[in-house]
Amino acid sequence: MKLATALVLIAMLGLAPELRAQSVSASEREALVKLRVDRGGRAEEVDVLIKQADEASAKGLPYAPLTNKIREGLAKGYDPKRIELVVRQMRTQLETADQLMRELDPAAAGAARDTSVTLLAESLGGGVTANDVRELRKQSQAAGRPALSGDGLASAAKGLSLIAEAKLPVTDGTAVVAEAVRQGFRSHEVLDLGREIKRRERDFAAGRSTLRAVRDAIARGDRPEQIFRDSRAEPVERPAATRPATPERPERPARPERPETPQRPERPERPERPERPERPQ
Repeated sequence: MKLATALVLIAMLGLAPELRAQSVSASEREALVKLRVDRGGRAEEVDVLIKQADEASAKGLPYAPLTNKIREGLAKGYDPKRIELVVRQMRTQLETADQLMRELDPAAAGAARDTSVTLLAESLGGGVTANDVRELRKQSQAAGRPALSGDGLASAAKGLSLIAEAKLPVTDGTAVVAEAVRQGFRSHEVLDLGREIKRRERDFAAGRSTLRAVRDAIARGDRPEQIFRDSRAEPVERPAATRPATPERPERPARPERPETPQRPERPERPERPERPERPQ
């Protein structure tokens, strides 16, 4: 009996690595296959995609972002080959993010580390490079402050990627995010800062706002809710009288002066009525 058990264990250990590294559950695979089959596809096409998630998991990478992307693509009816290209790119970004995390925060571990790696991979997908992340970490260090944790670094990188998505210079964006970190902005505040800059992309493109003005406001001690309180970032310093008109802010026409109302002529005094003579009795 013991010999039989040992033989079974040996056989299991000798299985192909891809079978031992499976991470997608049977129920999840069944749901993904159904999405594809319902649209006229084959189960084998889904297995090719799932293999990407399994191989990522075998390397210690978060695989949930990959399965989520597979599910999204199948639900929208995209061709599996197109989905595979996207998933492969995401897997590469996860690998780079994992290497960065090992380099910059080797103590990170567990579910928190997976979350940070995933967010950092999203930043890489948004146009930020590994060198940008290293430079951001370097500039974020302030005298007496501890080094950025994995969560803080990933949030800062994501905020920077949102600025990059707004077609603004990454170097200037790095200065803004680094100043926010030095001033003690929390992770969600750094993300909010990036989102607000992205949302006001037109203002920055038109020159009504600048990243330098935002950085200066942060350096003065303004908090996130104060920086954009006037529905836009700090304006470029320019006299109000010489500020050119824009389609979003046309010049207000001058109001014509109201003519003076002519004074009404004085009414003539009413003549006094003569007294009536007394009637004889």
